[in-house]
Amino acid sequence: MPVTLINVFTVPGAKEAEFVQWWQDVKEHITKQAGFISGTFHKSLKPDSRFNYINVAIWENETLYWKAYEQSVTPMKAKLGQLGVDMTPALYHVAFEY
Repeated sequence: MPVTLINVFTVPGAKEAEFVQWWQDVKEHITKQAGFISGTFHKSLKPDSRFNYINVAIWENETLYWKAYEQSVTPMKAKLGQLGVDMTPALYHVAFEY
């Protein structure tokens, strides 16, 4: 059953350009992982939003997502720490569509 990753980020204003450039590199790796289906990256229209960037990605299943996560989490957290970025990821199933 597919799962949806919703990962919200709080990025300091002075680090936004560096964060976006870094994410461009990260997505190249992520999109090649087994089980990755698709993803979208969102930027808030309000500069003072608590979560000014949101990543939404669809994975074939939870097991494949966690395998990809384990391969990338350590370097990701190190870079996010350098940038002063807070990240809050969570997996979801679609409850219903409308």
